[in-house]
Amino acid sequence: MKILAVDDDPDILLLLDAVLRDLGYEDVKTAISGPHALEMLKSERTPFDCFILDIQMPEMNGVELTREIRSLPLYAVAPIMMNTVMTDRSWIEASFDAGATDYLTKPIDTLEIRARMGVIDQLVEEKRRRDSERAAQREVFAVDQPSYGFLDGIPMKSVAGSMDLLSMRNYLKALGPFRALSVVAVAIHVTNAREIHDLEGGYVFGEVMVDLAHCIPECFPGDQLKLAYCGGGTFVCLIPRSDFIGSENLSYRLQEVLQDFEIVYDVLDFRAPQVTVGTPASVGFGGIRSPQRVIDFAIAQKDAGVTRAVGVI
Repeated sequence: MKILAVDDDPDILLLLDAVLRDLGYEDVKTAISGPHALEMLKSERTPFDCFILDIQMPEMNGVELTREIRSLPLYAVAPIMMNTVMTDRSWIEASFDAGATDYLTKPIDTLEIRARMGVIDQLVEEKRRRDSERAAQREVFAVDQPSYGFLDGIPMKSVAGSMDLLSMRNYLKALGPFRALSVVAVAIHVTNAREIHDLEGGYVFGEVMVDLAHCIPECFPGDQLKLAYCGGGTFVCLIPRSDFIGSENLSYRLQEVLQDFEIVYDVLDFRAPQVTVGTPASVGFGGIRSPQRVIDFAIAQKDAGVTRAVGVI
């Protein structure tokens, strides 16, 4: 795995390079600033697989650099780990909103980096597998439309507040139990997702899921929603407690918004999503202590809240 570490402190870069090499990561490059890192992205012949970024740097901070990296199609989903002394919630929010995958605080902890890099290894291998499958698909079928498996992740970069499931878990972990008290998690599940996938195909399935993802932010006030697609037609939303409108109200609101797609789906002869809204979950509810467990509880309760299907008929 090819890694780029960016920090304006040369001593931190030397230490991080040594730790990563001790863990078996031999292909490590370093940059002393955001502009330096961007120049390296242009000049390297083979792309980087992963980034480790400091936040407080002159010229361009780590959040700004994350946005620049994410704007490059080649690195739209590459893992980005923030490694910083900044623990304020504002920096955590800004980092994940910009596209960070993980958030570690200094000083460097070898055991913590080992665990986080192990997960990133899996992400990189999974991306390589998907890229290989899609390249083979293009070669055989001469089409460039992505076809998604039922349980596959689906890129939703164009959706406001979207992130992948791992990033959402890491966001909650970075908040910690106390600050996570301020958010509520709720799952939205497409009950006929398997039917849409099997009868319409993987490409149409992906398009319908993205359509639904665009509808979800319209159901909440403010702009603090975080949304992750979990595969299998299930989404998880993280919402500030003050913005949560309740599962039943959310169900009715989704029904209203989804009706805008009725004519389009009728013309295209697509099956429309039928949606249920689950029971909300939060730290402290039902004995939940770990912030990340909020997501698991919300997914487990995806059919236990408002069970009346809603959507376009």
